Amino acid sequence: MSLELYLAFLAATLVLCVVPGPVVTYLVATGIRQGPRDALIGLAGSTSALTIHMVLVVAGLAPLLAALGGWADVLKLIGAAYLVWLGISAWRAPVEHDDAATAASPRIRPGVLYRRGLFISLTNPKTLAFYAAFFPQFIDPAHAPMPQLVLLAVSFVLLGAISDGTYAVAAGRLAPYLRNPRAQFLRNKITGLVLASTGLALALARR
Repeated sequence: MSLELYLAFLAATLVLCVVPGPVVTYLVATGIRQGPRDALIGLAGSTSALTIHMVLVVAGLAPLLAALGGWADVLKLIGAAYLVWLGISAWRAPVEHDDAATAASPRIRPGVLYRRGLFISLTNPKTLAFYAAFFPQFIDPAHAPMPQLVLLAVSFVLLGAISDGTYAVAAGRLAPYLRNPRAQFLRNKITGLVLASTGLALALARR
């Protein structure tokens, strides 16, 4: 894998991680209710789920890309189209009014916090499909796919943990800006733009 391709992956991953999603919403709510320390326990659960996803993606994609050979570009184009579709869906997503996290909520035990973080991240129905579409875009066909996928997976987990951990620690201050309708509107637009632009750019680069 070239340095340029890896840096492009890091840039796209960083933007996707910074834009708040369900895991960040959960961590922020936990941070407001119980403090950063408990939010980090929830982060441990979500990061465990992300690691499981990465193992599944690497185990499934590596042999598939190796077996496809020259047809791997077709799979990548399908993946790019899926990224564009996800971007359009995110752009059009409605703004939700969620007042679930309040100061009056009862304190939750660490084990429950961990399991909730694990469950929220593990059961996202779009996650594995997204990774299967996203990761192959940055695989250099001139080299073996397995080492590249391992590098991308480890990098993705690290960036995700750092980004989500930052939200968890700073939850008290950031929460009002993440939960209001305007913030959700901007989140949807930014997420949609990043996903659709990434998909289009990668598809056009292969023409």
